[in-house]
Amino acid sequence: MPALSLRLFDAASDPEAARYRILAGLSETRSAFRSNRISPWLGDLVGLHRGLSALVAGADSVEGRAGAVVDVDWEAGRLVRSGPEAPLAVGLARWALPHVEAAIGEGRALYEFAAERAALRAVGLVPAYRDEGFLLVRDADAMRVLRYQVSPLSGPDGRYRALRTSRLDARLDPLASPAAWKAALAEAAPDLAAPAAFRLEAEVDLPVEATLVPVAKRKLLGLVGTWGEA
Repeated sequence: MPALSLRLFDAASDPEAARYRILAGLSETRSAFRSNRISPWLGDLVGLHRGLSALVAGADSVEGRAGAVVDVDWEAGRLVRSGPEAPLAVGLARWALPHVEAAIGEGRALYEFAAERAALRAVGLVPAYRDEGFLLVRDADAMRVLRYQVSPLSGPDGRYRALRTSRLDARLDPLASPAAWKAALAEAAPDLAAPAAFRLEAEVDLPVEATLVPVAKRKLLGLVGTWGEA
């Protein structure tokens, strides 16, 4: 369970205690950022901010039309209105949003720091079929290998692409040649005859799972946007 989630607001019954728990969660998240760890803390914060913003916007809209919001029906995803005052969750959301936004700013600054000091480069020639392939990230004396798949999806905002990854149990020597890497990858995944592969090259030592892997995925998604339709 993340340090901060909408459950903290849903279950709140005492405003002072709830604020203490929220600040404690933010402190834990900031501690992760100070340790150069991005994931899952930044993603959790962004999701929390989206939920709180929707709650506050909905409460503002309802109160402007039909009186104060008095409760939140979390299961139905709606606000219960008409009454003298807003529920505790709405008040907490209004109080928490600036704190969450400040923490998101710290997380994004860390991401930008890491992204500016890392580059995603092709390993060997890039084949015509690139919607499946491999991401390579240096991990101590070995290479972390992730198999990726890009899938087109449709949503309310239009068409976009989703990236899925899975860990591949293949040990690559970081000092080997790109040709040796590609040969080992083709052997580990024979269903991809000539796989696309991209390596993240980082200038600084950062946590692999919590920071370098998320940066590599985000950079690959940016690269995917230049490929055209699948």
